[in-house]
Amino acid sequence: MNHPSDRWQIHRHLARQTDERLAIVTRTPQQILLIGADAGESHRLLAARYPKAVFSEYDPRADFLQDAAAGRKSGLLAKLAGKTVVQHRQTLETPLPEACCDMLWANLSLIMAEEPTRVFDNWAHALKTDGLLFFTHFGIDSLQDLRRLLAQQGIPSEAPRLFDMHDLGDMLFHHGFYDPVMDTAKLELNYRSAETFWQDMDTLGLWASLRFHDEAAARKAVDTLFAQQRLPGIVLETVFGHAVKKRQLPAGESPIQFFPKRPNQADS
Repeated sequence: MNHPSDRWQIHRHLARQTDERLAIVTRTPQQILLIGADAGESHRLLAARYPKAVFSEYDPRADFLQDAAAGRKSGLLAKLAGKTVVQHRQTLETPLPEACCDMLWANLSLIMAEEPTRVFDNWAHALKTDGLLFFTHFGIDSLQDLRRLLAQQGIPSEAPRLFDMHDLGDMLFHHGFYDPVMDTAKLELNYRSAETFWQDMDTLGLWASLRFHDEAAARKAVDTLFAQQRLPGIVLETVFGHAVKKRQLPAGESPIQFFPKRPNQADS
């Protein structure tokens, strides 16, 4: 996949692929939370599919919120709909309003989470019972070739925010959701310049998600690899997930089920 200098291309690509998965959804959400601004792409797709839905958008990054708002002002769909999207600048862990939505959509925002289980708890808190979660993330195999090259130069790294899709599914199951469905795809990016690479790493939050003992040395090594044309195609493992919000009861309570009484059988 050749990559022009469009900083939102990968967000757009994953939003469209996730939107295609909504063909299986029979319910029509009325309240949708967008977690992570992506220049308005997710809102554009979902507003076209669910024109009566009301949207709210959350992101801790002021520039991301500004780009999303600017994209909606210039969009034909927004002008026709005449609706605004209320924006909130807050971290992923900051509590969301309780049971405020019947769909929560998070396109590449989980990369900002230090502890994803706390975020899943928060998302479950915000969804109504049986509400739908759709999200995208990056898998553990992302940037493996680049990290291997850096390690060969004595610059090892850790990737604490990248996860195996099965681990993410287990987290969902134990933190407020049932029927988690996870799948992955590989995305190969070929860069002609270090500038475009760094732009993407910043927009995607991928570089910031890595941990180096010497981050400055890692950056310098990447620039050298580009200058020497020794950097192979960058491979990202993209993860798609969706799940359903569990029913949650107050502490100390449990559901009570009633079963019809069976008629007594005649003695034989």
